[in-house]
Amino acid sequence: MNKNDSEQMTSLMLQNDQYVEAKSLENADILIFNSCAVRETAENRMFARMKDLVGRRKKAKKAVTLVLAGCVPQYEKESLLKAHPYIDIIVGANSMEYLPSLLDHNSQTPQIMIKKNKDTSIIKSSPKRTPFDQAFIPIMFGCDNFCSYCIVPYTRGREVSRTKESILEEINALAGSGYKKLLLLGQNVNSYGQSLYSHYDFADLLVDIHETPFIDEIDFMTSHPKDMSDKLISTLARLPKMGKEIHCPLQAGDDELLLAMNRHYSVADYIKLVTKIRKEIPDALISTDLIVGFPGETEAQFQNTVHAVKTLGFHRVIAASYSPRKGTAAANLPNQIAEKTKKRRLLELQKAVQQYAFGKHPVEESKLL
Repeated sequence: MNKNDSEQMTSLMLQNDQYVEAKSLENADILIFNSCAVRETAENRMFARMKDLVGRRKKAKKAVTLVLAGCVPQYEKESLLKAHPYIDIIVGANSMEYLPSLLDHNSQTPQIMIKKNKDTSIIKSSPKRTPFDQAFIPIMFGCDNFCSYCIVPYTRGREVSRTKESILEEINALAGSGYKKLLLLGQNVNSYGQSLYSHYDFADLLVDIHETPFIDEIDFMTSHPKDMSDKLISTLARLPKMGKEIHCPLQAGDDELLLAMNRHYSVADYIKLVTKIRKEIPDALISTDLIVGFPGETEAQFQNTVHAVKTLGFHRVIAASYSPRKGTAAANLPNQIAEKTKKRRLLELQKAVQQYAFGKHPVEESKLL
């Protein structure tokens, strides 16, 4: 989704004859940092790189307009200017469409544009696409789930779906471009259309997209387990153009942790879901996200997550240690786990992933239940 945002901003800039892509950072008159707020380490690296580049440009006596875009501005807002006064323009993830006009304004004081929620009516097709074999198509923005560890609802806003007409129009515009694969994007694609339609959902959208003659493969991410319906599973099973990997984040293999994470399903629920998917789509590849070191996580609870990796036969696992994010419920929980313990558990989980993931150890439903 961050890559798609970068594509959108690049497209917006290049649509204006005033701007061209610089061949190097040193030659650029405008530097745009597209930030991610999911993990603290990424945010810290971004600010360190930003300060380094500003320092180098200042030393070389070459002026530069510095833009901070993306998710970090959505929750830090004006406070960013106090800590980083060298920033010229701050534009949030939900308001990047305003970037060209902010640059054209040529203000002598820092400018800030932050919208709480995405306005889907102003989204345009992205002619400057980064991958050459797969086109990113955002179908919805924001999230209403408020998982206790996640900053996304505070940075991306509430769930807002694009109309099916605008999505299909963007896809049809790819005709003749060479793109034959799509990656449909949303924080929770399973809930597509809930705030927009009464009798049209993600499964219906997939059926309509599937009819596009020049598209050979359709993938999507990401899915919330609690919202993956029987209708969606059966739709995926009968549409031959659908990709076989289904990314369905488990996050933890322990019921108490899932409750504290506000995930709204149990490990048994997840197992039943995976079993159902594999029964209806025998060649499905289930991938997942897992977090270690969530506040209060005991050694036994962590081992339950390791056990899930050993028994579920995931195709791919994205594992990360818990990163406290200001404003989330989990950041204020007691019993925060020490970084040393997080690192040890992450390494142990990664070893289990290397040994048991990629579908090497599929198990029967009876063994899981």
